[in-house]
Amino acid sequence: MFSNRKLQKALLMSASFSIVIWIIFVISQNSTKLWLTLKLPISLQKRNTSTKFLCPTSSMSLIKSPTETELRIREIMEKLDQQIPLRPFTNVKTTTSAAHSITTVLNPQVTYCRGGQLNILLEAGASGKVTDFNNGTYLVSFTLFWEGQVSLSVLLIHPSEGASALWRARKEVHDIIIFKENENVKEKCRIGMNIPLPGGYTLQERWITTFCDQIQLDTIKISGCLKGKLIYLLGDSTLRQWIEYLPKVVKTLKYFDLHGTGSFPKRLLLDAESHTQIQWKKHSYPFITVHLYSVIDDGYIPLEIDRVLGDQNTVFVITFGHHFRPFPIDIFIRRAIRIRKAIERLFLRSPATKVIIKTENIREMPIEREWFDDFHGYIQYLIMKDIFKDLNVGIIDAWDMTIAHNANFLHPPDIVIRNQIDMFLNYIC
Repeated sequence: MFSNRKLQKALLMSASFSIVIWIIFVISQNSTKLWLTLKLPISLQKRNTSTKFLCPTSSMSLIKSPTETELRIREIMEKLDQQIPLRPFTNVKTTTSAAHSITTVLNPQVTYCRGGQLNILLEAGASGKVTDFNNGTYLVSFTLFWEGQVSLSVLLIHPSEGASALWRARKEVHDIIIFKENENVKEKCRIGMNIPLPGGYTLQERWITTFCDQIQLDTIKISGCLKGKLIYLLGDSTLRQWIEYLPKVVKTLKYFDLHGTGSFPKRLLLDAESHTQIQWKKHSYPFITVHLYSVIDDGYIPLEIDRVLGDQNTVFVITFGHHFRPFPIDIFIRRAIRIRKAIERLFLRSPATKVIIKTENIREMPIEREWFDDFHGYIQYLIMKDIFKDLNVGIIDAWDMTIAHNANFLHPPDIVIRNQIDMFLNYIC
């Protein structure tokens, strides 16, 4: 009895040992396949000779292919590199200087016709349409939109060497901070239209578009347009200016106290009788300020968009840019791509929802010029136009507007905000 038990135990141990040997053999022959199936990391560090021999060398080098976002970032960066030629310099005295620049009017006349072109050749650097010949000369074309005397101002912000240095730093440094008269009938302004350059001009402090027919809206028409609307303003303080200005236009809009904390709480305007709600909320990081603010209700713009079902009475206005200027450019590109994808998801569940993109505006010369300079803003402006160009959204070109108004302020004056809101109302009314 005892010997039979010993025999059974010995046979069981022998069978178990055989099974273990078989399992080890199978794993050694299919180790890579097994690791991939279990999605376990494969480490090449401190492995013995037998392990290296048993595991095929070719399967160890798993190269991660670039994502769609990464490929889009590369494409945008290559476009920008072509627009900003490399201009190295060894001495500041050899760089482009406004004092030694020459400006030449190519088609000088005593008088010009309205709608004609005034072409200026710069041997240094304008607003208007600028063509860079990459040889130290630029062609600046101005459309003469109105009758009367015209004065020109040519401002050299950065020499090409400075622009090249700023662009190189923006890409590589990652620790900076902890008049034409159109005889054709223009169609009404609507979402999805292509905006030319220039997209408009100012006349008697009013922004006039070149690509669509604006409607002049009085207070009654504005109130009727906003009736039943649910409007989300997502962005920085330049969009907060809208919610501060709107009650001056529509007296029935009243602030609703949400008891927010900090310097940048969510703000809400209500018109209970007209069922109108307008909400402003700051975008999340990066957000640069010396003031304290609450992050309890913080949300990135893509997440805020995903939270809303949307319908024909829902409108989003989105802006971002100024707070991104000091950081590596790929952060801005990634955020813009993610916002675009969130808008695409919104249109899938609610095609009737309207989305307006407000570009960032120019600003005064900051003390930290290398961080917040308009050079960085212009690069982001070009990126925004490229990423959102084929999406069915409305564009409010705040960059073009503030240049035309000569409003060199981070927070433009009320007349500029009024023109931005007029353009917004033309898109949704």
